[in-house]
Amino acid sequence: MTASQLRELQNIVPSREQRVDINTIRLDMDAPAAVRAEQYLRQIKNPYAFRCGNVAVNVRFSHGGKPLAQAMQSYLAALAGR
Repeated sequence: MTASQLRELQNIVPSREQRVDINTIRLDMDAPAAVRAEQYLRQIKNPYAFRCGNVAVNVRFSHGGKPLAQAMQSYLAALAGR
């Protein structure tokens, strides 16, 4: 999958039934990371719109936002402080 194909997928919002269930994805964990990424993209079809069981998931990233690791740390720290 090319970078331009990925950019196009960001704007597609398929129905829940059209989405691939992430629980069905199978990767060769002994393969190099680049090969696993190709396997994932080939199977998931649209990494921005998929299902997790019956839940439809839409992934969006904001420009200039916090890195994911930092956002997760803040989220987990907030949960621990409750």
